Amino acid sequence: MSTDGVRSARDALADIALVAQLRSAFGEAQAVMAQTLAGFGLTEQRYHLLLVVAAGGAEGMGQGAIARDMHRPESRISLLVRELVDAGMIEATRDGADRRQVNVRLLKDGEATLDRAICVQRESLHGLIANLEVSEVTRLAELVARTYLGLDLSVSLRRPPREAARPIVRGRVRRGAAPGTEARETVSGLPPHAAM
Repeated sequence: MSTDGVRSARDALADIALVAQLRSAFGEAQAVMAQTLAGFGLTEQRYHLLLVVAAGGAEGMGQGAIARDMHRPESRISLLVRELVDAGMIEATRDGADRRQVNVRLLKDGEATLDRAICVQRESLHGLIANLEVSEVTRLAELVARTYLGLDLSVSLRRPPREAARPIVRGRVRRGAAPGTEARETVSGLPPHAAM
């Protein structure tokens, strides 16, 4: 086997190992998220419904549109809506012209719960990648795109001009550091918007 062939086989095995690690980490993140959601009185489906309704804007959206977006029967959505109305997170109103149509919109308590749940999810995801090198994160993003989405793309890190001009102290190699004590650049050393 040629050197290129060995390198290609090694890269393929590294990609498989990375996908296996990703699946394991994703499973852990899902378990943490499920526990967290339960603490907020939510299930995965209730959380998803809140996300879909929030994406619908201040006016909310129709129950039928929610069912289509969530790929669930309208009867299941009706049950979820009732549960979230009872919890005080959403409001469901019937259309005056067509009483069969139900419009659903997020209430303040639902918005606050959704905000807290999203924060926990971000923290959980950040915990998955916080100790990876930037090159590993970009490779992981490319691998996910190729493996799960069938896209062949290249990911690069771009810092906004104001961030690029300001040195990042944490997680960077410092000038004048003693040999062997340099810190590697990690995702946790990136500005918050670059890490997610």
